[in-house]
Amino acid sequence: MEGRPRWADLAAAGAVGFAVGLLVMSKRRPATSTTKNSKKITTSTTPYNRFDNRPSYTPGQTPPPPTLFFGKHKKIYNPETLTSCYNLVISSVTPRPIALVSSHNPDTNVDNVAPFSYFGAVAHDPPMLAIGFCRKGGQQKDSLVNILRQKQCCVNIMSEWYLDAANHSCGMFPPDVDEFDMAGLTKVYDCQVVQTVPRVGQAAVSFECVLEHVHPVTKSSDAATTEIVLVKVVRIHVDESVLVPNNNDDKPAVDTTKLRPIGRLGGNIYTSLGDLVDIPRPKV
Repeated sequence: MEGRPRWADLAAAGAVGFAVGLLVMSKRRPATSTTKNSKKITTSTTPYNRFDNRPSYTPGQTPPPPTLFFGKHKKIYNPETLTSCYNLVISSVTPRPIALVSSHNPDTNVDNVAPFSYFGAVAHDPPMLAIGFCRKGGQQKDSLVNILRQKQCCVNIMSEWYLDAANHSCGMFPPDVDEFDMAGLTKVYDCQVVQTVPRVGQAAVSFECVLEHVHPVTKSSDAATTEIVLVKVVRIHVDESVLVPNNNDDKPAVDTTKLRPIGRLGGNIYTSLGDLVDIPRPKV
């Protein structure tokens, strides 16, 4: 309309767009719990649970996209042509559990502790853990050097209450520097099998481990960029405060809401335990 301010046209267009958006949303299935047998788990840090508002689901039904334009545009990356895949990988594969690995150098009699987020449990009978040690400048990490020498280590689970101290241990300290002292972490020498390696006193769960296998990861050249280490758990130390109460002593379990584990995201970002939901496995 002649003489009509430009901002009025923009406002009208915005109102129409908003109305269309509401119409589209109204056509979607109402947001309800997906499975009647599922149950939310409330933690002390979350007053509400986001899983309550997830879309309803019937077996075989295609889940709705998170946005209207999801899947319309994408990029495909070839790792071999990128300068680095580091940021893309660590920001995509999240959250990652963190292994706070303690080890001992028998040559210098120096203890070492450092966090590694290329980590996961890969078996339970017997319990096996996998840790990826990326090289820096072609050099192996001190923790890996110690594990290869002694064939043992201790894997401690990081929790909220000592995050800052654990994070401080990831500094590029020289091999002859004890990260326990630098970070203020407590050494506890009560391991039954890996007796020369201290566990972290602040950890509610610690695994005594012995070396099983080392797999070098190489690029186009023969030089290794990473070593993937497989360790066998031989003893598990658990503080009674995080155990599930009244559980069978032959099948103990940890209460994750009490363990309050820390996960790793992209960059220097950590995450703590958020909303939880318990969904039964489907009966087939």
